[in-house]
Amino acid sequence: MLNKVVQQSWEMGEPCLYLIHGHGRNRGITPGFVNTNTGYFGLQIRHALRNDKSLRTWIYHTTLNCEDMGVTWVRLKRNPAPSRSALDADLIPDVVVESDRD
Repeated sequence: MLNKVVQQSWEMGEPCLYLIHGHGRNRGITPGFVNTNTGYFGLQIRHALRNDKSLRTWIYHTTLNCEDMGVTWVRLKRNPAPSRSALDADLIPDVVVESDRD
């Protein structure tokens, strides 16, 4: 799924991609969330961005920024002819808006 998000962001002509994964440092533990205090999800995202050679088609892997524990961002290569205006709907989770419940 990370590959699709990166590719489609590049196809939209975006200069950067911010991935918000949470800091995972034992803050705000909520019942129902298991193993959120390890930072594992953020580490996996960063590992993929550093090591997955297929992602290098769209990103400058040397621009990976990990200054914030809860966010990772990377610069995307320039797309001279963007061909997309939005991400595919299947990449965006369904969100229930308060007005939709009525």
